[in-house]
Amino acid sequence: MQGDHPLLRLFPALREVDARATETKLVVAACATAVTLATFLLSYLVSFNLPVFRALKTKEKVFWCLSVVRSTFGAVIVVLSGWYWVMDPTLSQDVVKATTQTSFLTASIIVGFFVFEVTALAISDVVFHTFDPALFAHHWLCLVGCGTMCLYYEIGHFFGIQGVMLEMTTPFSCLCWVLLKSKMAHTTLWKCNQLFLIHLFHMRTIIEGYMLLMTYRQWDSVIANMPVVVFVLLYTQVVLQFVWLTPNWTYKKTSQFFNPIDFNHTDTEKGTKGTSREKSGKDHSTEHSSGDSSHVKTS
Repeated sequence: MQGDHPLLRLFPALREVDARATETKLVVAACATAVTLATFLLSYLVSFNLPVFRALKTKEKVFWCLSVVRSTFGAVIVVLSGWYWVMDPTLSQDVVKATTQTSFLTASIIVGFFVFEVTALAISDVVFHTFDPALFAHHWLCLVGCGTMCLYYEIGHFFGIQGVMLEMTTPFSCLCWVLLKSKMAHTTLWKCNQLFLIHLFHMRTIIEGYMLLMTYRQWDSVIANMPVVVFVLLYTQVVLQFVWLTPNWTYKKTSQFFNPIDFNHTDTEKGTKGTSREKSGKDHSTEHSSGDSSHVKTS
């Protein structure tokens, strides 16, 4: 390995920590959840100074703040995960049993983030009467899968840590939505971001295919060392991403490039269009009524 993992550079004291200890896992996960919640609250306080934010509906304000949180997590986790793709091949040498101190710490951070995510998603769905099956399945499988596989059974860090590189699309996806709500969907910035985002979604497919390829190459180890429950959770997630989620999101983002609408709040889009049509209809009715009145007066 060349150099130190970013976590050890930022927090040298972690070198002395037993990352496999249950207390360490719980503390790191709890800290990650707390930091994520703090980021959510801070994003609300800062964003409230923006006129475009204040003009949003409550549901959209919540989604705006969640977008900031997801962008922050996506940027951080890409650095932590990307280290193993570029600098340290340890985890790919044995996709089932290989672990490192920083892979345990990263897994705990991931679990802490998704604890916040599934909680926020559940509360949002109940309060706003919404439900996104794709997002629901993705987040719950990430939480349960990573927690069970990486922290409880302490295996599969290749899939859990290097696989979270799929979150590289999150910052750009969130930027896409924020710019869309800021009435900047027809700017060069939005279009460049959208094209890069589409490219990253294609890269996701390559990463997912690579994980399946590594499974094939090390199939004997996977079958011999991976518990059935972990196998089911892991490959349900990988296949679901490869066959349904990533192609679906790639299609939506490609369509959105040509037709900039908010896929996350289609009811809002419909409501806005409906209001415009209703207003147009009223204007037309007023003009027609005015014409009739004028005709009567003339006659």
